[in-house]
Amino acid sequence: MRSERARRRLAIGLLAPALAALAACGASGAPSGTGTMATTAPPAAATPVDSAFVLHMLPHHERALQVGALMAAQGSDPRVREFGQRIVTEQTPERDRLQSWVTTLHLTTSPGDATMASGYIDDPTLARLRGEAGSAFDRDALLSSANSETGAAQMSAVELRGGTYTPARDLATAISTAPAGEIPQLQQLATQLG
Repeated sequence: MRSERARRRLAIGLLAPALAALAACGASGAPSGTGTMATTAPPAAATPVDSAFVLHMLPHHERALQVGALMAAQGSDPRVREFGQRIVTEQTPERDRLQSWVTTLHLTTSPGDATMASGYIDDPTLARLRGEAGSAFDRDALLSSANSETGAAQMSAVELRGGTYTPARDLATAISTAPAGEIPQLQQLATQLG
């Protein structure tokens, strides 16, 4: 009888730490730190900076795609049409990734996200562009795009300073090169068309 009790105590003594360790883990086996399962919590590598980057960059890209399609369709200068097509080609997959991160990071989008996006091409500017033609359209579209890319680079700099979600940081790194490269080219072309 004594040996049976001793065996039970030993089994409980060995099992208790293992059960405690399992209780401290989410479904993935990694420590969760919260009472939620890992399948419903955002990835541990994401911060509020990452969330803001995704939520603000998504409408920013969506509007850039609208302007890019407009440039490709109604630009009077072939360089403007080419740039518009390049926006559509390059930013469509980026927009799709941003949309997937909204799901992955369990974020909720709202109409206010666009107004928080630096350099966002607002509705009045888009309406103005739709009503313009010829070189006036070309210049306005180029300068609006340059301003938009400046804002995207600013948001990317914030992400690179405080974000930890690797996919978002990779996108921010790619976007952050625009001030030194594409933005001056857009401004110069707008001046040439003036």
